[in-house]
Parts: sequence; structure tokens; C-alpha cells
Amino acid sequence: MKKIGILYSKSTAYTAELGQHIAQLWGEGIEYVDIDTARLEDVLRYDGLILGTPTYFNGELPSVWDEFLPELEGEDLSGKKVAIYGTGDEVASPVSFADGVGLLAEYFTELGATIIGRTSTAGYTYEQSIAESEGSFLGLIIDWVNHPDLTDKRLKDWVKQIKKEFAAK
Repeated sequence: MKKIGILYSKSTAYTAELGQHIAQLWGEGIEYVDIDTARLEDVLRYDGLILGTPTYFNGELPSVWDEFLPELEGEDLSGKKVAIYGTGDEVASPVSFADGVGLLAEYFTELGATIIGRTSTAGYTYEQSIAESEGSFLGLIIDWVNHPDLTDKRLKDWVKQIKKEFAAK
């Protein structure tokens, strides 16, 4: 089985809670990396990555990601699969809904990584999101505020999906 790293900050409450739940659903073969202290080696030692982020303000990544991403500058991540999950509030942030997922997907794609774990936009109402591409989200989007009843099913379905996608050659 491939070695998977899950990277998120424990200081981002909902994202951290989701990360813990994802790791629990995953079972063995996944390791947590605190993005607050992560280094390049923490990304390179895994066959695949699961990245977690909220979206702050008007579609921005939290500062911990802004501080970490320069560590990866110039790296070739070709062949590495990356799944991304994030939180968003479609009512409070309809024009930057879950943009953090899109920002991470863009950055890791530019480094050659393959983004897996796309999910449907069905059931969400928002005006704009850079997390959306070609009619689907570039990862799992959880809206705790407006869709709390769908969170568990979305998480379970997504973990099942990405396990298959990480295993595929």
C-alpha cells in the first residue's frame, strides 16, 4: 500500500476536525503532518498527499499555507497524487466559496502533481469559486454551516473515492 501524508494545521478548527475524521476513515497507512512545522522532506517522503485548508477572508489561504508553499518552489512533483479538502460557507462567501482548495490545486498542479478526488458541485449554491473546474470541485468541499447533515456522507464517499484513485496507476 502507498504511503499517504495528510497535511493540515491544528489551528484551523474545522479543517483539523475533518482531517482527523478522514484519517480515522482511512485507517492504517496515513500519517499526519502539521503544516505549521512542515518542510519539503515532509512532502517528498509520501507517495500521495491529502491537503486540508479553510478559505479565509476574500478567497485567501491561511498564512500557514502561504508560509509553507515557498518550501516547494521549483520542485518537480510529477507522479505524485494530491487530494484536497476544504471548508467554505456558501452564504457568507458566495464569490470566494472554498477558494483555498482551488489555490492549492493550482499550485500543486503547476509543480506537476496530479489532483485527484474531484467532487460534484450539486447541492451547493454560490456565485463563484476557483475550487470549481470543468463543472466539478477540485476536491472535497464541506460547508459545516449550511449543510452539516451532509458532512458525514460526503466524507465517507470521498475517502472511499480517493483510496481507489491513490491505488490506481
